[in-house]
Amino acid sequence: MATLDDLPPYRRATLLWRWAHQGIACVEEKVYRAEGRPCRLPTGETGGLGPAAGVRGDDGRVHLVRAGLMVCADAQSDDGWVHRTSCGWIDRGAGPEKWKRRSVIGEASVWRSRECEWTVLGVGAELDLAVVERWERCPFGGPHWPPPPARTRSIRILRAALVAEFGPDCQLCGLYPGEMVDHDHEIGYVRGLLCRFCNRTVEECPHVTGCPKADYLLRPPAFRLRLLYPVNQEWRTKESTLQRKIAQLGFDPFEGLHSRRADVGCRTNVPTHDTR
Repeated sequence: MATLDDLPPYRRATLLWRWAHQGIACVEEKVYRAEGRPCRLPTGETGGLGPAAGVRGDDGRVHLVRAGLMVCADAQSDDGWVHRTSCGWIDRGAGPEKWKRRSVIGEASVWRSRECEWTVLGVGAELDLAVVERWERCPFGGPHWPPPPARTRSIRILRAALVAEFGPDCQLCGLYPGEMVDHDHEIGYVRGLLCRFCNRTVEECPHVTGCPKADYLLRPPAFRLRLLYPVNQEWRTKESTLQRKIAQLGFDPFEGLHSRRADVGCRTNVPTHDTR
């Protein structure tokens, strides 16, 4: 059975750092229990259906389509593409009120909800997504909508290079558009273009091998391009957080594994993060 010590040194340190609050024994247990159970990835067929485009619907919104399928819909019917959502509100006796996270629901308050369903028909030709404003987009396209341009020129250049080489979809799950430039925090090389979900979870993988995430980390697809992630884009861990993590573990798991770029933020950035 695999153990924590079977992981490459930097991955071992990263995993300990990520779960420091649970203790070393718990991290060991995660690795042990993960044997034969690969990490979960987003599932679906959307990513392999070719490029996405927009089509204006008869409801006034622009909807996301791929290979003739309306991605933001729940199903297709004879009347069009079926969209569903639920609406919830609070009724305190004076009419409906929008529920907010900090809303207080007293004894006189009643929570009400309603399921809504409508059909959408595409109107006109397909649109280039680059000209579709965010407020025009159907919100139910979710993470399938292509990401906005990166805020910094250096990340825009890296993202463009990865799209030109590998295409626009996430290089791990292949389902959602790639948005985050993922990189190795020890040596600084770009590993690939990932969607938000995969970028957030890839370094939580406790597997040595036999898992898509472990295989990605072992053989990053973009390493052969030798693209360096800019040091000034690294996310920095606060000193108080550094000390708390070390106190929780009783040692610094990165001791002796200092980044070859001599950057503290680089060696302590867990999980992967792109400031875009």
